[in-house]
Amino acid sequence: MNLRQLEAFREVMLTGSVTEAARNMGRTQPAVSSLIAGLENSVGYPLFERRRGRLHPVPEAHYLLDQSASILDDLGKLSHNMRAVGRLQEGHLNIACLPVFSTIMLPRLISSFVKDRGNVSVSLVSQSSERVYERLASQQFDVGIAEATTHSPLVTEAETSMDCLCAVAADSELARKPVLTPHDLVGLPMTTFIDGHFIRRQVEAAFAKERLDLAIRFEMQNAASQFAFVEDGLAWAIISPMSVHYYQQSELNQPRVVFRPFRPSIVYRIAVLTPAHTPVSRLARAFADVLIGEVRRVAGLDPM
Repeated sequence: MNLRQLEAFREVMLTGSVTEAARNMGRTQPAVSSLIAGLENSVGYPLFERRRGRLHPVPEAHYLLDQSASILDDLGKLSHNMRAVGRLQEGHLNIACLPVFSTIMLPRLISSFVKDRGNVSVSLVSQSSERVYERLASQQFDVGIAEATTHSPLVTEAETSMDCLCAVAADSELARKPVLTPHDLVGLPMTTFIDGHFIRRQVEAAFAKERLDLAIRFEMQNAASQFAFVEDGLAWAIISPMSVHYYQQSELNQPRVVFRPFRPSIVYRIAVLTPAHTPVSRLARAFADVLIGEVRRVAGLDPM
């Protein structure tokens, strides 16, 4: 007994005719007759009586129809669901990201992605870059985005590099300069990341190369915390384009911070992550591609 035989049997039971059943199934009449014969051979007795060229189901046939209904219905649902999954219309996404991406960029991107995908659900968790790598490596998440400060053979990385910008108060003298260098900023208070962050290390190296003192006044865990000091004219900062995007999207009033190129370049590297040693679903791959495109757009590498 197989599913094709059951499908043919149900169609014959519903139509009362092999000819109509064959038409509905897109098969030939001999093919359907063969399936019915094979089913009867499997159960060990006839399921229909042939009278004057028509089929009359025996009581056992009605029992088989009732018992097979749930199997065939489940198969139909499964077939529909698998086609929906293939069209990226159903499924679940587990996404891990840095906190700065969890409030505006990722929610908006996810909202756009699932807008016409009513049966797609999403879980979004914000953690440190190291933790995002760990969660992707352990296959707990489908897609991640993190600063590319570490690597793992268990994670596939789509990395994007971009130059950081110098954030200064909009009403400051520094805002009038088209490009800022360590010589423009020497002696002026800076707000930056805590000791050891890769952006801070690059800034320290740039000042050391020019034998200039770096006046760090405020040390913060993340970029978002630094904007308040810049807005109030208390400090300047070196910020990634991703954090600039966050600020510009979240600032409701007239921005009090402007961003200028900084030389020498302070490079910010970010990576969209997927597990390396487990198959990535079509849905996760599609979202990862969208996320990569958004990162490149924010970085100015792709047009809008």
